[in-house]
Amino acid sequence: MTVLMGLTFSIHSVSAHGFSPQVAPLSDSPSAEVHHPSSQPSSASSNSFTAIQTVLSQHMGQPYLWGATGPTAFDCSGLTQYTFKKALNLNLNRTAEQQFNQFRHVSHDQVRPGDLIFFSYNHGQSIDHVGIIVEGQNMMVDAQNRGVIRECYLVPWWRG
Repeated sequence: MTVLMGLTFSIHSVSAHGFSPQVAPLSDSPSAEVHHPSSQPSSASSNSFTAIQTVLSQHMGQPYLWGATGPTAFDCSGLTQYTFKKALNLNLNRTAEQQFNQFRHVSHDQVRPGDLIFFSYNHGQSIDHVGIIVEGQNMMVDAQNRGVIRECYLVPWWRG
């Protein structure tokens, strides 16, 4: 699997920091992009991430099920869709690729917790996975074969 960035490979994100989404490349990855809404003031941004974090904490460890949108099981985009709806009353599209296309790009220095991060398994021909960036060095929460977990997005299986 590869991570999609720019026109090659990248990791991508959508954020809780406002309601005008953007995307930014991640520096340490050969291909990385991040999407995030950024029109709210910084105090609202902090409150938004706190709301997202609260929803995510309630669902840690829940099982992965392809096509599931919660609240007892999730697939990757079902988790992001459910979390943003419950935390911010923000409607995300259903699939990872639709969510990726829903947002615009931002620069790496604008990436923050609450942003969505997207992955491609086929050198960027499609978007196949999405997670939510959380606090900590290169960390995300996502729903995958081990359920809803917190993990580093720069490990070899995510980088390709």
